[in-house]
Amino acid sequence: MPKYLFLIPLYNDWRSLNLLLKKINLELSKKKRVAEIIILNDASISKKKIFKKQLFFLKRIKIINLKTNLGSQKAISIGLKYVSNLKKNFIITVMDSDGEDDPSKINEMIDSAEKTSDHIIVSSRTKRKEILIFRILYRIHLFLTFVLTGKWISFGNYSSFDSKNLSKLQKNNSSWFALSSTIIKNCKIKNIYAERKKRFFDRSKVSFLSLFFHSLRIVSVFQKRVLVNSILYIFVLFFLNIILDNYILIVLIFSLIFINVSILIAKEYLELDQFDRRIDLIENIDKIK
Repeated sequence: MPKYLFLIPLYNDWRSLNLLLKKINLELSKKKRVAEIIILNDASISKKKIFKKQLFFLKRIKIINLKTNLGSQKAISIGLKYVSNLKKNFIITVMDSDGEDDPSKINEMIDSAEKTSDHIIVSSRTKRKEILIFRILYRIHLFLTFVLTGKWISFGNYSSFDSKNLSKLQKNNSSWFALSSTIIKNCKIKNIYAERKKRFFDRSKVSFLSLFFHSLRIVSVFQKRVLVNSILYIFVLFFLNIILDNYILIVLIFSLIFINVSILIAKEYLELDQFDRRIDLIENIDKIK
């Protein structure tokens, strides 16, 4: 039975997935590890195509097909629930399928997860291979998230952990919003540093609006803390405005109000009533290998 398991959310990009599977297989071969792969197919509209030949260290490959397109964070949450229902012991690694998560770090992350089984091992990003505007927006996102939540969340989905941590990851509905926020809210973490690599193929189709909503999902996990901090900031800005009479301070006050209202709207959009019946959102499971 494989001791290692990979959860990989995917939407349409089967070409990248096949290359990633080869790279995972190569890394595992260096330590003679065998793994099970679970692909979280987020209602892709392109034809499923997996090349399973010569993947000697990937003993099982399953595709969990979701009924509707839910986004990568919800897909991962469903995957975590599915794995917890298996009631087996694994070292679980979550990776994106596009190649931006560095496969050469897999063994280092697994080693660390085995040594510190009560921690989640996360890949904190150093350099990013993106256009300048996206790098600038990412830095703004990091700063605003820290100001609002007090948490510096410089990692994404790429993580490794002992399956005994699954209960911590699911003790509230945070994973329905964002895995990174859930990890930092519910668990102990250990950082491993890696570059964010270029995508295997094509450019990202993520829009600025999508990035904005992703940032909202991340801070939504800390809604109460964001609200308390915002109230404190608003009081300070209000009194500073009485003294300085500066319109920029008024803009900041309304920006904080806008963020909190946006979080409320975003939480409605995320359909939290689906969280407790995540498994029902699985259409079927294909066993590829």
